[in-house]
Amino acid sequence: MQLSKQRKTEIIIFIILIIMGLSFYVNYKNLHVKFYNKTGEDIDSLIIAGTLIGNLKNGNSTEYIDFREFAFDSGIPYEQMTGIVKNKKMYQLDWSDCGTDRYEESKGSYVFDLKKEIDDEGNIYLYLVEHNKKIFWEE
Repeated sequence: MQLSKQRKTEIIIFIILIIMGLSFYVNYKNLHVKFYNKTGEDIDSLIIAGTLIGNLKNGNSTEYIDFREFAFDSGIPYEQMTGIVKNKKMYQLDWSDCGTDRYEESKGSYVFDLKKEIDDEGNIYLYLVEHNKKIFWEE
């Protein structure tokens, strides 16, 4: 069975549309997150949510990074993270005690600021907050 030139063109256009649709679905079903370093320090070996970010200089930002899911607590990002500042390893700040409002997001696009908190012993902890916003204890 011979296909006409018009029919071949229609099939090719249909295949291209299917490929574009699948590409769109694959790219936008994930969670896309961008991080700004607002700690006042350069961070080496930064890992957030099990994903190696690498080195992030103070005042710089990452590109958008894809995550399968990201943890939140009461609408505030609450993900595991570590990094090295001045040869000292830092961990995430565990600011939430109960965890009843914790949930995972698996799609969307977010921009967060990476900030630090220093405890009474001088230990530095990292936390995330929505870009250019303050977390509840900063206000």
